[in-house]
Amino acid sequence: MNGFTDFFRWLPNIALGLLAFIIALAVWVVWRTIAPAAPGISLGYYEVVGRYAGQKLLKRIRGTLVDATALFLSPEVESAFLNELKADLKELMSRAGNSPDLKDLVDRLEKGEISIKDYCRIIVTREKLFSKHVIVQYGHVDKPLNAYASFDPQSKFTLGFGFLLQGVITGRIYTLPHPWELYRIGKVSVHLFIPDAPEQEQTVEPPDYLAKLALYAPATVELKSVIKAKDELLKEKERELIKAGHERAASATRTDALLTAIQGFTTKLKPEEAVAGKGFDLMDFITLAFPTLLGYVIADSAKVSPIIGVFSGLFIGAFFVFRRR
Repeated sequence: MNGFTDFFRWLPNIALGLLAFIIALAVWVVWRTIAPAAPGISLGYYEVVGRYAGQKLLKRIRGTLVDATALFLSPEVESAFLNELKADLKELMSRAGNSPDLKDLVDRLEKGEISIKDYCRIIVTREKLFSKHVIVQYGHVDKPLNAYASFDPQSKFTLGFGFLLQGVITGRIYTLPHPWELYRIGKVSVHLFIPDAPEQEQTVEPPDYLAKLALYAPATVELKSVIKAKDELLKEKERELIKAGHERAASATRTDALLTAIQGFTTKLKPEEAVAGKGFDLMDFITLAFPTLLGYVIADSAKVSPIIGVFSGLFIGAFFVFRRR
């Protein structure tokens, strides 16, 4: 009965705990909705309208655009990635022969004439709660993406950034078929987008490899660092194993020498040496005493001096004892 009463006594506390959990969950959901999709520079709230399927269909992406190019292509990451790319190209040239195109590309990499940031910008946005999109701007990267927008005179208020410019950005879009798992962002849909530039003819086709180069550069650099660290660890383990093998061999040599010395101290005597060192035992006494007594009896029966029989039997017994040994 007391336990039943205690349950009702704790019921208000349980209800408050559940209410706090629900409020925290709601705050988290709201924050995930309004928070920037990635660290970077806010460009404003825009609707990106991309044409695809031969300019006949439209895809719309609406949200706060964040320029996250520095997240993926920071100077350190880009330099390390291009160095790895240069090493891979040299390895490819050594196997496949000196291709003029590859040689020219390697020369440009060595001179520092190539920068991935000269070919693309990376824009990240959030749409429909947890849905994230990465827009790889290519073709016209001399200006940020919002420079190609048609602006709305009214600003839009967002909880994440406050009042933002809003407008529409049109262009051609190509959406990669499957979502990607990206460094520090998570699962996203990736789009290649070239904005409409009135002064230029839209003839550039979307290069699929450009998205892979730009978006996977940080992961590639991090993976190469992990592999190098693992290689160094394996080399260190190999050196420790070799050292342990040498120490074990030296220990085995010392053990063999010690065993040899112990065997020298514990060598058993040969049978001949054991016999030579044997003392006077009971059988020797019997062998010596029996002929002596027998000589005495024979001398006494023959009416000869007993001394002669005793000495004769003593000599015969001594002879048998000597032969026994």
